[in-house]
Amino acid sequence: MSAMSDYLENKALDHLFNVASYSAPCTYAALFSTAPSDSSSGLEITAGASYLRQRVGNWDAAASGATENSSAITFPQATGSYNVVSVALMDGSTVGCATNMLWYGPLSTSRLVNVDDTFQFAASALDVTLN
Repeated sequence: MSAMSDYLENKALDHLFNVASYSAPCTYAALFSTAPSDSSSGLEITAGASYLRQRVGNWDAAASGATENSSAITFPQATGSYNVVSVALMDGSTVGCATNMLWYGPLSTSRLVNVDDTFQFAASALDVTLN
């Protein structure tokens, strides 16, 4: 993922130029069936009662403007089918609440998740870069 949301871009600039402080948030991975962008919030997965954003608490130290998850990110077993085309990092755990998107980007290949499947990002599979 190399796309920062407008929200995070503004927070980072305000923090770097001493306009307002910004504390590092907890990050949660969210899956999308329609990709978000700067002008659209996308469509987050809602299929089945089992989908929940997953906390991502372990990141590698940044090097060359990039970092990645240092442990697997595993979503609950699906109780409904859905197609994942994109992922975003959010600063809150609850779908539909006033949480903010931080980073977003497409999957290299979309993935159909069927009932009883488990969607997972292996360790080092979720890359976040600054360009």
